[in-house]
Amino acid sequence: MHRLAPVLVAVTALALAGCARDFDQGPDGQVTEKIKDGKTFYLVVDPAKAGKEKKFRVSKYDYHDCNRGSKYPKCTSD
Repeated sequence: MHRLAPVLVAVTALALAGCARDFDQGPDGQVTEKIKDGKTFYLVVDPAKAGKEKKFRVSKYDYHDCNRGSKYPKCTSD
């Protein structure tokens, strides 16, 4: 049983690591909109406040941490 414990810990760690997904970071700017499509989360950011918005996929954690009007990506690290 003592030999099995480290294997179970390693398998559990790998399984949990597989749950976290990294998405490409969007442009720096102000969050203008948040979109939830089922279990898929998006932020819309206006990089220069010039109407050239960029929509990109984020994790549910980043989605919940960033509010409209907040500065991206600072909102993901606060």
